[in-house]
Amino acid sequence: MADILHQVGIAATPGEVYEAITEADGLQSWWSQHSEIEPEEGSLASVSFYNKAVTFELRIRELTPERVVWAVEGGPPDWADTVITWSLTPKDGQTTVDFAHRGFASMDGNFANVNYNWGWYLTSLKFYLEQGKGMPHTDADLM
Repeated sequence: MADILHQVGIAATPGEVYEAITEADGLQSWWSQHSEIEPEEGSLASVSFYNKAVTFELRIRELTPERVVWAVEGGPPDWADTVITWSLTPKDGQTTVDFAHRGFASMDGNFANVNYNWGWYLTSLKFYLEQGKGMPHTDADLM
C-alpha cells in the first residue's frame, strides 16, 4: 500500500481549520466550489471537479476538533478504499495539520498527480485561512 503524507503549519486556530475542512463554505473556499458536506459522523460528503465530471464521495468516519477522518466510497478507481485523515494540533500560535491519504494500491498510475494536488490544495487551505482567499477548483479550470 502507498500513502500520501503532508504537514503544514497554518496561522489559524484549530477551530478555524476544523471549520474549513468540515463545512461546505470552507471546502468551497479552498478545495472545490462543488462541495457538499454535513459535519456529522456517518454522513456522506461529495466533492466534484470539472463541471461535476469527477466526483469524490467521502464517508465521515470520525469528527472531533483534533481529528477528521474520511473514507473514500466513490470516485476514480485509484481512490477506492482509501482513507483521508486530518490531525490538528495547536503549536506556537498556529495549527499544525498532519494530513494523510492512505491505502493506495500502488504508487503507479495517478498517484504522483494526486500527491501533487493535495500539496496544492493544502497550500490553498493555508492561503484561505491566513490571507482570506484560497485557490479552489472552479468550473473555469480546464480538465
